[in-house]
Amino acid sequence: MEPRESSFVAKVHPLDRPPEADDPFELMAEPVAGDPIVMLDCMLQEFLWMGWDEAQLVSLFHNPGYPVLVQLREYFGDDFVRQQVSALVGRTGVLRFRETIAEPDEECDGEDQSNLVQLKLNIHGH
Repeated sequence: MEPRESSFVAKVHPLDRPPEADDPFELMAEPVAGDPIVMLDCMLQEFLWMGWDEAQLVSLFHNPGYPVLVQLREYFGDDFVRQQVSALVGRTGVLRFRETIAEPDEECDGEDQSNLVQLKLNIHGH
């Protein structure tokens, strides 16, 4: 049996439709099956890539604003979490960026350099 044309709803991008009155406008986490050690490792790597150092990473596991990290700490225990953080920082270091606005180089024969930014990359811990 073919569905009737009237049973379809037109696709509208979420940014193009008005908000619903009961929409809480916040992300809602849902539990899913998976390996907690993989989740721990992935979340640590994500924050490490944003430049968080070892002390900052460990503090996240005690911050109620990060309920998944708090749950992972409760699941694995403080010592295990600290060991994982320390091991990851020891393997990869902490990525740090410093931005310096470079003045245009007069030697570049009139090329537009207004959008150039000089970046210096430092990896602490190695």
